[in-house]
Amino acid sequence: MNSLPTGTVTFLFTDIEGSSRLWENHGEAMAVALARHDAILREAFEARGGYIFKTVGDAFCVAFPVAIGALEAAVTSQRRLRDEPWQEIERIKVRMGLHTGSAEHRDSDYFGPVLNRVSRLLAAAHGGQMLLTLATEELVRDHLPEGVALRDLGERRLRDLNRPEHVFQVTAADLPSDFPALRSLEIFPNNLPVQLTSFIGRDKEMTEVKRLLGTTHLLTLTGTGGTGKTRLSVQVAADLLDQFPDGVWLIELATISDPDQVASAVAAPLRVRDEPEQQMLVTLTNYLRHKKIMIILDNCEHLVAECARIAETLLRACPGLQILASSREPLGIGGERTWPVPSLSIPEGWREEIRGAHAAERLTQYESVRLFIDRATAVRPGFKVTNDNAPYVAEICWRLDGIPLAIELAAARIRVLSIDQIATRLNDQFRLLTGGSRTALPRQQTLRALIDWSFDLLTEQERILLRRLSAFAGGRTLEAVEAVCSDDQLQDFEIIDVLTSLVDKSLVTVEKPPGKEPRYTFLESVWHYGREKLAEAGESDSLRTRHLEYFLKIAVDASPHLFGHQQFLWLERLQPDFYNFRYALDTSLEVAGLAPLGLGLAVALGRFWEIRSLLVEGRELLASILAHPDNAAPTVQRAAGLALAGRIAWLSDNIKEGYAYTCGAFEIFSALGDEKGIATTGVDYALYQFDAGKADEAKALIRESEIIAERLGDKRLLAGVRRLQGVEATSEKRYEESLLLHEAALALYRELGDTWFCGIVQWAIGITATYLGDFEKARVNFQECLRASWALGNRWAIAFPLEAFAALAVAEGQYARGARLLGAAEALRSEFGISTEETTDHPTIREIFARAAEEFIKPELVAARKEGRGLTAAEAVAFAMEAGGEGGAA
Repeated sequence: MNSLPTGTVTFLFTDIEGSSRLWENHGEAMAVALARHDAILREAFEARGGYIFKTVGDAFCVAFPVAIGALEAAVTSQRRLRDEPWQEIERIKVRMGLHTGSAEHRDSDYFGPVLNRVSRLLAAAHGGQMLLTLATEELVRDHLPEGVALRDLGERRLRDLNRPEHVFQVTAADLPSDFPALRSLEIFPNNLPVQLTSFIGRDKEMTEVKRLLGTTHLLTLTGTGGTGKTRLSVQVAADLLDQFPDGVWLIELATISDPDQVASAVAAPLRVRDEPEQQMLVTLTNYLRHKKIMIILDNCEHLVAECARIAETLLRACPGLQILASSREPLGIGGERTWPVPSLSIPEGWREEIRGAHAAERLTQYESVRLFIDRATAVRPGFKVTNDNAPYVAEICWRLDGIPLAIELAAARIRVLSIDQIATRLNDQFRLLTGGSRTALPRQQTLRALIDWSFDLLTEQERILLRRLSAFAGGRTLEAVEAVCSDDQLQDFEIIDVLTSLVDKSLVTVEKPPGKEPRYTFLESVWHYGREKLAEAGESDSLRTRHLEYFLKIAVDASPHLFGHQQFLWLERLQPDFYNFRYALDTSLEVAGLAPLGLGLAVALGRFWEIRSLLVEGRELLASILAHPDNAAPTVQRAAGLALAGRIAWLSDNIKEGYAYTCGAFEIFSALGDEKGIATTGVDYALYQFDAGKADEAKALIRESEIIAERLGDKRLLAGVRRLQGVEATSEKRYEESLLLHEAALALYRELGDTWFCGIVQWAIGITATYLGDFEKARVNFQECLRASWALGNRWAIAFPLEAFAALAVAEGQYARGARLLGAAEALRSEFGISTEETTDHPTIREIFARAAEEFIKPELVAARKEGRGLTAAEAVAFAMEAGGEGGAA
């Protein structure tokens, strides 16, 4: 198979004319014919250097490194198709389109406007016809094969509605050369406007909208402003032109404010004249009654009642009429189908996507990124996405929610700002995102004006709720909205109806995760707008306080369950409100008098942060909250906060910082005589003492904690003591005793249902078993540890069993495997802000690696370690768990 061409590429697209009809009339023969068709084309294309990157049904998508190779392949395949005996089928007629340009590529596929161009060119052709663009003609005209010529068909408007394309037809004396007029826009009655910018992405949306149009006479595309409803409507209509012999007509309603003018606006492009003493709607109905025609009613939201009346009247009387409407809300008449237009695809996990040497290439799979690149290049031709600026491009598209208008406005700023400046200034979106096209509607020239337009159309209650919803961050459940947003102005029982209305008007979106409560969200730009309106109404502090109080209760109620049998269930319940918890903590620092509530919330979330890999998040927030003057008093709550900060610092290998926090917590608990606090913190304090080489002090702390745990009958405390006694035994090289103590701790944690701490203890058991040469026991425990972390949604902790698996591999003599696993662990530690000064924080593993130090400097192991750093978390886990790693030498 030929290799994937890069740089300037000539694309050849093909498909069979009338294939659906052939299948219906000659099913069995068509199956045989299609197989032969595929073989002929594949052989001809690959013989001329073509790379077949996609086949869909009977269509081929092929990339050629040389334009003349594509032309020769097209001519050769047409000749072979002509000479093939097709039995029952008279002839297979294949149309072909060739276009040359530069396209983005990833994973053996291509993306970009050049593909849209060749696709539209193909759509204009007839069966047996070969068309090419001027870009390809310029490359082949001096190298044409003998007997092959090019016929100039002039400039044609292809169905991408962009600039006209200069089209040529390939002719040969032994091939058909006379065809009907091209299926370009000129031959169909329409008023679809020329678009000055390319149409990016939307392949799935185009397919779905066309499908839905086949099921109804009225389809309304809904969505918030700027999502591209109009552009999608017009492009779909262009693709369907040949289905409407009486034309496709765009009715632009955005500039009309008087409902009485809507019927006249529909009639104008159809050239329907006003009849004396007859309502225009009656005249229009009579004109359309026997037409096969599509009407696009664009921007109906401010005239929705009149648009609904006219659409219903026309559809009842005109069976050949199809209406495609775009509006913030449905028209609300019988037979209407609605379809919400989504934003362009965005790099959801963009922090993952931007890692590695191919970050820029990976990002181009997202429509929002491709749109940004296209529009940025238009204003600054030298702009390119590189691995260095990829994080900023990804962040911009993610922050702007993939809204086409917002991305275009941001890309326009590349003329005067660097890409990192644009990303930084997005916090002030409404000032940055101005300066759109001067010819656009005023409300489409800035993001603020666009949202102002929607806000002004709302009722007073809808405005109240919309601004109050901005007191949340991320999604909201109905229960949360009712609790936080209701008062005398807006009763809790009214909220569901008002919220539903905001959903209908495309300002709020409903997400329905399987098996979970629906959540109400809106775009980040709408959130920023709502925050401004909330501040203008003087409600910001009061609503944010209620929001903090609500989520404090949620976290406090959940906290005990994060340590027991329903651990995973409660982690999953808290996860959707991650941003709400974060915002509530910000509120505690920004609104006077709320810092103590913030400290209580942070303490309640400690286990959630730990398990869900939020170490950096937890460290930064706790540092700010503990430093607040209102949290300075030596209370139990402050001690709990210090203890949590110490644990997170320990997990992040920030030993000095963790020691200071834990010492402070222990001192407060001791001064207050809080026995449980003394024992719990004493266990953590002992870890620091061991690390500092103060074994006697550590033993004393463990003994004191043991006494308290036994007196209180607290199994969790006792499990922590047994674990630390195991650490003590390890430090003194009493490995068999360490194994027994850790297994005792494991039994207690299993009884308590604490999967998380079971995994931590099994990590220690596996390390000890490795040192003792019980490799099978080590492997089983490492696997359980890794499974626990993965199942609970933890990612940072995966680094530790991966290191342990690396040590096991080294102990078994599998040095290459060990180096690869060690590299993967190092990458994960770095990603989650865990110090990498030490390879590991377990002395036994350090000892195992120290013995293999000379092996690890060998070039092949250095390379394996580097390869491991490039693995994703999922790849690293799969590699560690695979059975092939068991036994044997590398």
